[in-house]
Amino acid sequence: MSSPPLPELVRDPRWFPFDLDRQTGAIRFADVGEGWPDWNRFFSHTEKDGPIRQQSLPAPELLKLAGGEPPRLNFIWHTAYCCSTAIAKALEVPGRSTAHLEPQVLISLAHTRRQSDREARGDLAWLSEAVFRLLARPYASGASATVKPAPTSSYLTGDAALKTKGRMLFLYSDCKSFLLSTLRYGEHRRRFVRSLFRDIRAETRWSRRWTPEAMAEITDLEVASLVWQLQIVRFRESMLRLGDRAASLDCETFLAEPRTTIETLWHYFELPGRPDESPLIADAGYLNRHAKFAGQEFARDRHREAARHVAPEVLAEVERIAEASYDLFPENRGALPLARPLLGASLTP
Repeated sequence: MSSPPLPELVRDPRWFPFDLDRQTGAIRFADVGEGWPDWNRFFSHTEKDGPIRQQSLPAPELLKLAGGEPPRLNFIWHTAYCCSTAIAKALEVPGRSTAHLEPQVLISLAHTRRQSDREARGDLAWLSEAVFRLLARPYASGASATVKPAPTSSYLTGDAALKTKGRMLFLYSDCKSFLLSTLRYGEHRRRFVRSLFRDIRAETRWSRRWTPEAMAEITDLEVASLVWQLQIVRFRESMLRLGDRAASLDCETFLAEPRTTIETLWHYFELPGRPDESPLIADAGYLNRHAKFAGQEFARDRHREAARHVAPEVLAEVERIAEASYDLFPENRGALPLARPLLGASLTP
């Protein structure tokens, strides 16, 4: 089968924008198949019957996507380690709504935007708009799309506010819980936290606050506390700009009231169909399975009581670091819960 002409890459949602060339701005597409995308198949990139087809769309072609009515695209911005995958997957119903989980194209776009802004190369909001339009394409008539960007992609909240017309959820845990989560699952999470700090620190406003020499002197948990504080700063600023387009959610609320949370979020995002179509509500075992790691169980109570399973001296150090981080970000003291809680009286589904 021959490859489709470039316009079809834009029209047909089977061509998913999976990455962006940071040098040229070209978007790389992968053929995820007709109908509802099978993300497990797509992310493996190979099949027994051969590799998945790929195409690129040059940056000049993307300019044609700019302008007109902003696409409706909902976002779940999150701090990491706060049940974001479980919540996003709970919104996915084939034929009605899809959830894009931490698309690589947004990670690359955020890196490109940071570098461009830092070097004053010019406004790249048109590129963000093009990517948002591609992600918002419906896979079925009347279907909707929700994006759960990776934490490093939250640099794009401003572009999303200007270039889309959906609603946004700001999902978080508290600082202590974030630090406890960093301790789990081995070195990978520590590496992830340092990588996320590197990305945020690359932004112009933070680039001179911590020198490489200073970073070499602090522990992984201290880095994690900075990452959490920096993300809360961004969340609070973004929510002020967004007004009633934004709501917040403490993941502890979701764990305590999962069904009510999903029902409320379903209506808040104005998703098609009924909340009881959500796999979380339709499947009694949904929350007993780990959303990220296939085959692993998820114990909701154990997750909520993580502090009980940590050595007392480690817990004391976690609490000390979490408290000390507020000395660097006094504006975040008393900030939790964040404004406009999803299940609060200020929101009407």
